[in-house]
Amino acid sequence: MSNILPLHRTSSITNHAGHFQVPHQARNMKFNNGRVREDFKAADRNIYKDDNIHFSVQKKYVVLQVLGKGSYGVVCSAKDVSLRNSQGNTESLIAIKKITNIFQREILLKRAIRELKFMSLFQGHKNIVNLIDVELVMDKPFDGLYCYQELIDYDLAKVIHSSVQLTEFHVKHFIYQILCGLKYIHSAGVVHRDLKPGNILCTVNGSLKICDFGLARGIEKLRVTKYQQQDITNYVATRWYRAPEIILSRNPYNESIDMWAVGCILGEFYARRPLFMGNDSMHQIYQIVKILGYPTQDLLNEFASAKSWNLMNSNSFGSIPKKDWYNVLPGVSIESVDMLNCLLCWDSTQRLTAIDALNHPLVASVRKKDDEPVCPKGLFDFSYERNLRSMSNLRDYLVAEISSFGRCRK
Repeated sequence: MSNILPLHRTSSITNHAGHFQVPHQARNMKFNNGRVREDFKAADRNIYKDDNIHFSVQKKYVVLQVLGKGSYGVVCSAKDVSLRNSQGNTESLIAIKKITNIFQREILLKRAIRELKFMSLFQGHKNIVNLIDVELVMDKPFDGLYCYQELIDYDLAKVIHSSVQLTEFHVKHFIYQILCGLKYIHSAGVVHRDLKPGNILCTVNGSLKICDFGLARGIEKLRVTKYQQQDITNYVATRWYRAPEIILSRNPYNESIDMWAVGCILGEFYARRPLFMGNDSMHQIYQIVKILGYPTQDLLNEFASAKSWNLMNSNSFGSIPKKDWYNVLPGVSIESVDMLNCLLCWDSTQRLTAIDALNHPLVASVRKKDDEPVCPKGLFDFSYERNLRSMSNLRDYLVAEISSFGRCRK
């Protein structure tokens, strides 16, 4: 496989190190032995510029191409040329995610802190993407949080929507790995909240790794009642993988929304397209109704929202029956149908947990019971957010988290 991997946007990025002058007063912050220092100079960096994309990376990394770009920032592939001498001619490929404007927008700063904390918490699990390094660069226009991560060949969406034939073994193997990752995440009281094929990376050998914890949140299940749970915004999860209670209910939700997403992904393996492709929130509900049938009025009453009330009194839905999965997904196996019925159900309390799903017959033939760990650090503590009430608090906390990550990996 070539160094230029066929992921997302395949634009190359140009090195302007010989032509671009970094202001003398600009500084880079980098942790060293658990402390943040500010003595890095332009000579210690490789500087890249392409259109509106500006990258300043450690000297040992050579940026290859842009993989993706969004409102959060940009992701590029790169190679670690420092390994040439230590490991022959091998050059390790990595992904560098640059989060921009974090000091201008409170929500981005909070998300950056949260994602860094979660990636540190889940570091080392084979089905969760590995964070290699992190640094805060202050030089404008290169400023941002740089996360150096392992580079995976594809995302699962690329695999599902390709022409590659997926056998029943592939389906079982992929679902099993997703469940192993979720068991680890959920054991820490964390909900991913944006699980979808695009946020699951896939190597050429078929190993899966869950990524992008920017929307993940911790829920303290043992000490907090459902009425005291932290406020969780409804603007989570890409719409097509969004559990119906996120749209219809005013009540707190939990890890079961991730299990709904697993059901959506399982169906997508067979359909080779998303199961529920809504154009807006209520159209999304309609897409779900067309396959799962109409929810019970008791459940709609429990949702206790204006949307659920409107759905209960809507004539446009009527009493639509549930469809047979064998008609919806030609070629689906008996085990997958049972798993779909246990995951894609209106009542979230009836869904399988990650642990339950690992005991399901669908994954029995690929399961390795001795290799399904839980997070050894216990429940994630989200109480730190209560003390971060200003941009100054958030900035200081981010620097401390970067230093903490540096100490943990040494």
